Amino acid sequence: MDKRKFYVNIESREISELKAGNNDEFVIYGTPNDIIELRECLEDMEHAEMGTFWRSHMPFKEYHRDEDNDAYDACLLKTYKMIYELGDETAKEHIEQMPFFDEFNKIE
Repeated sequence: MDKRKFYVNIESREISELKAGNNDEFVIYGTPNDIIELRECLEDMEHAEMGTFWRSHMPFKEYHRDEDNDAYDACLLKTYKMIYELGDETAKEHIEQMPFFDEFNKIE
């Protein structure tokens, strides 16, 4: 399948073929299946984020012992790994500078 150009903004969880506003945090090239998988990662992040919201109302539960936070972190890493693999040179260079870049080899 042919890869097409997409603009991605992780914060707004936007993936678009049209550049608009600030949706161009990253530029990637992917097949429809790649985009479906990336969208699923972003949706998983949103679900995990909701769990962290509810956990935040329980001050006695520590961050590093919380399954929702672990799930969110795993989704975030997987999302950045996909963007790195599909991204243009600028996206790759940006992600390589992130402190968690070395964690990518631990993700399937």
